[in-house]
Amino acid sequence: MRVLADFAMRGRWQAVGSVAVLGALGVFLPPVSILSGALVALVALRLGIGQALFVAGLGSLFLGAVLFAMTGGNPLVGVLAGFAQWLPLAAMGEVLRQSISWRVTLSAAAGVAGVLVVIARLMVPDLEAAWVAVGTQMLEPFVEGGAAASEELQAALAQLAPFLTGLLAGVFLLSLALSLLVARYWQALLYNPGAFGVEFRALQLGRELSVAAVGLGLAGHLLGMPLAIELAFILGVLFFLQGLAVMHALTRARQMNSFWLVGMYVLLVIALPQMFLLLAALGVIDGVARVRERFGARQGDSDQE
Repeated sequence: MRVLADFAMRGRWQAVGSVAVLGALGVFLPPVSILSGALVALVALRLGIGQALFVAGLGSLFLGAVLFAMTGGNPLVGVLAGFAQWLPLAAMGEVLRQSISWRVTLSAAAGVAGVLVVIARLMVPDLEAAWVAVGTQMLEPFVEGGAAASEELQAALAQLAPFLTGLLAGVFLLSLALSLLVARYWQALLYNPGAFGVEFRALQLGRELSVAAVGLGLAGHLLGMPLAIELAFILGVLFFLQGLAVMHALTRARQMNSFWLVGMYVLLVIALPQMFLLLAALGVIDGVARVRERFGARQGDSDQE
């Protein structure tokens, strides 16, 4: 991947072309879109938000043109998809560049995601019914079994609908955070070898966010507040990343075999929901109890504020 980052950073047109091509591939292979976003964030981290917006803007126009040529659909859809994915990463890259703090950057991104969830609930009178209608329209053509199967689909969507806005916001936030992590890794690889590992292992979101995540989760479950559960999930995405950082830090500090990390990522693939909850819980505990410090993993200085 270093070759890709090095090529994109040779000039703005190389960056635009790389982003547009990867964005088009990401339509068919969604994980590739993480790399396209990482290039936009890398430009922001290295050259500032002005250059990143230039790359994101032209990349979005090219993406619209490519999708129109390939599918004959409305090119505006591709343009809007590019803007929706790449503009937030340009902003997040700039925040990280200015603050030199993952805590500030991720907290700001989670705050924006939470506000958007609240706005969606305020603007759409019956958001849950809208999700059921949209989900039924999208999935019903793939359901076999006639009216009975359609009713089961609608029942399943009705159970998920109260939390779907926050779920999608959290998943989107996770994809943005992964793109930013890749961008930071590329930046270190090209210009400051070895810095990324120290910075990531020191990721610490703090006691306040840990308490907020637990409080929202408890309020959601005990008081039956779907919005609180949605907001807790958004914070859970951040603590999932902190849980990963804790595992990397402890493995290094205790000089454990890298097999443990390999096993962790394998389990993430085959049991994602359970591992997500486990690592998010570890991240929340670390925010309060400072697990890494207690077990000999030193905190770095990447979150200077």
